[in-house]
Amino acid sequence: MKKIILFLFTLYFGSSFSQKTLAKYPEGQFPYKGGTIQLSSEMQDYFLKSGSKPCDKNEMYFVSIKIDENGKPALIKKKSDESIIEKNKCAFTLVVKSLGSLKNWQPAEQDGKTIPAYFDFLFQPKDFFENYKPDYDIIKAYQSAAIPGGMKAFRKDVLESLYNYLDWESYNPKGTFIISFAIDENGDIVNVDLEPKVENNKILLEDVKFALKKIKGKWSPAKTKGVPVSSWFRMPINFNSRE
Repeated sequence: MKKIILFLFTLYFGSSFSQKTLAKYPEGQFPYKGGTIQLSSEMQDYFLKSGSKPCDKNEMYFVSIKIDENGKPALIKKKSDESIIEKNKCAFTLVVKSLGSLKNWQPAEQDGKTIPAYFDFLFQPKDFFENYKPDYDIIKAYQSAAIPGGMKAFRKDVLESLYNYLDWESYNPKGTFIISFAIDENGDIVNVDLEPKVENNKILLEDVKFALKKIKGKWSPAKTKGVPVSSWFRMPINFNSRE
């Protein structure tokens, strides 16, 4: 699957990492100076100052951002998002414009160096207009997807399934990759992707999809106000280790 990375002001098409990228920010680190409440506050401030209008319908959009080592954000827009965006045009337009106005993004840090990392959240326009509260936290506005047994057990199952079903004669993946997929409203794994792109990537990706299908256990989808919603999930996998 080709990834389209939509920079906030410029379109850029890419398919690989120039360096290691984290699936999420390390514990205790935040993508925005002042934390996620400050991020929410500045987004709401933009809507007020710009005269933005709320959406007519109860729209929402699950946002995925990659923030590079210099603190520059890029909105991740996958091909599979097109139908969702079509149904939530107002929400998508509002969040893109508001993200473009924010100036205090900051990169993740690891081993004393800045490093690119992903940041995800559910954007619900109503929470920034008629329902807005000063202490609104964009991260706590929804309940993340979950799997029976927890993430540690799921990760172990993923590693075992990959080692059982990958076609090692066609490729020999080495190093850390990021497996990304969506958990839809029914709790099903869809839209699987793999980064960085490597030789024989299409074959490798198809085997990764097959391996994920072999894992037992049904996800509970993300929820907001009790309503199931689709969300993205990323998992780093080191193919050199079973840990």
